[in-house]
Amino acid sequence: MSPLISSRLHPTLLLLGVLVLFGGLPDAAMGQVEPTPGPLPPEVRDEVLDFLNAPTTLRLSGGSRIPAGSRIEGPLGVLGGALRVEGVVEGPVVVVNGDLHLLEGGRIEGEIVVVGGRILAPDGAIDEAMARAWSAPLRYRIRGDRVEVDDLLQRELPPLLEWDLGFANVRPTLRSAGNYNRTEGLPVELGPIFRTTGRNPTQVGLFAIWRSASGLELDRENLGHSLRIEQEMGGSGEARVGFAHESRISPIETRGLTNPETSLTTFLLHRDFRDYFESEGWSTYLELNPVNRPVRARITYTEADHRFAPIVNPWTLRDREAAWRAQPLVAEGSARSLSLLTTYDTRDDVYDPSTGWLVEGTIRRRVGGELRLPALADAEGASVTTLQAPSAAYPLATDGTFDLRRYNRLGPDTRLNFRLLLSGSVDGNPLPPQFQRAPGGEGSLPGHPRFALDCGARAAPVTTEEEEIEAYPAYGCDRIGLFQVELQGYLPIGWSPDPERYPDWETRSLLEVRPAWALFAGVGRGSVVDDLLPHDLRVDSPTRADVGVGIFVGPLGLYWAYPLNRGDRGLNFFVRLGHRF
Repeated sequence: MSPLISSRLHPTLLLLGVLVLFGGLPDAAMGQVEPTPGPLPPEVRDEVLDFLNAPTTLRLSGGSRIPAGSRIEGPLGVLGGALRVEGVVEGPVVVVNGDLHLLEGGRIEGEIVVVGGRILAPDGAIDEAMARAWSAPLRYRIRGDRVEVDDLLQRELPPLLEWDLGFANVRPTLRSAGNYNRTEGLPVELGPIFRTTGRNPTQVGLFAIWRSASGLELDRENLGHSLRIEQEMGGSGEARVGFAHESRISPIETRGLTNPETSLTTFLLHRDFRDYFESEGWSTYLELNPVNRPVRARITYTEADHRFAPIVNPWTLRDREAAWRAQPLVAEGSARSLSLLTTYDTRDDVYDPSTGWLVEGTIRRRVGGELRLPALADAEGASVTTLQAPSAAYPLATDGTFDLRRYNRLGPDTRLNFRLLLSGSVDGNPLPPQFQRAPGGEGSLPGHPRFALDCGARAAPVTTEEEEIEAYPAYGCDRIGLFQVELQGYLPIGWSPDPERYPDWETRSLLEVRPAWALFAGVGRGSVVDDLLPHDLRVDSPTRADVGVGIFVGPLGLYWAYPLNRGDRGLNFFVRLGHRF
């Protein structure tokens, strides 16, 4: 398979290709109604939700179109996408998180409300007194057939913690920079965020990263930093350019688990489910995010130095004296890469989707730099070289990821979801350990052990010659494939608060307890490329499959998974604080 991005391809040509893919940047707004800036007023939010939940409202999800010659009778609501009207709507219209395009010949015979978008129409086609728009999006979720506000995302920062300088707002920020882990403890970001006013704001974030395992020793090795500058273009966040310079410890992959889940298992159980490496360098990017299309694209150029992240033994609640699982070696040195990310997202809810597609594709080409594994010591203590000349450094490889997810609502209380994940080497070159993948465990195939599909990377540890660090010689496979399916529904039990005691539906929805069930299955496989390096003793991982069942309320779930392959462990019980995918 040939590379999709050549190291000789000029970035300008690649950018032109992205613009062609998107059909060019969106046209400037031609409507008479300018979106109102600032946060969405609570009374408008409640009005929109009451409209969407009314039994007489026809509700559509994702980008929608009323073709010429067609007619809609009654109220119409559109969630999470643009609405193009070429026919006639005999009633009011509400569009949430998308634009309203009223084209030639189209007509709306009622009030128009647009949240998180714009109203685009020919001159004189709409009555300004009957049309309102707000630029702030509405964060929502769908429970059953009801649209609800996502309260955790709607909370605004208290005014006393935000300073208005006139030309910009300054927000002092203290937040976690990742999960609690065995290489740094809890990374904490501290610093200000500056954001200018206007249609095309500039945002600057400057943070120091403190690693809790270092205690009060604030030397360079125990600190990181992050400087991010982003300039929006297009007036509605349709495009942005950015620059970042960072020094941080990052997970090689998230393993399908959230930061709170991995933090709690590390702190409470002395089990870190991820592996890490340290990087320091800069990147610049251009992102296109048309507000009237469910697509996004980002092209990024990165230059960074990669280093091994040693274990520092942070404090844990139990088994504090037990040894941690060894880290894998990483190829150290400099890496220059060019990557392209494209996303197609028509989900009706980001955190709890019931319908829609999510398709993400990433292609990354290393265009320069040199990455090498450190020298190892053999059994007799003599010095040996892991990689022999002339192939002493990893070749400039191209790798990619294709993640396809489909969410289907089969009925008011039933969903059927699918996921296909393909990731790894595209051009047949081996990947450095920090770019490899290793499915298995609670985040992917929970019926099988963690790192079950690592292609033998953890068969035996090795010791580095210079630092005498015990580590695994690799992280995982050069290529992996994973397919997951899950059927969800609600149990015939539950509890809802008394409407007379809690007249506000928003409060009632937060207090409501509605248990759900899930049946799931998965199958995965990992492989190494044919052109192996001299040190590489990895082998292809066999195909593994599992099935399971779960019971959950909101994000909290109890699951049982069973492997379908002989030789693996039996029934595995685990707890999740988020949905499986």
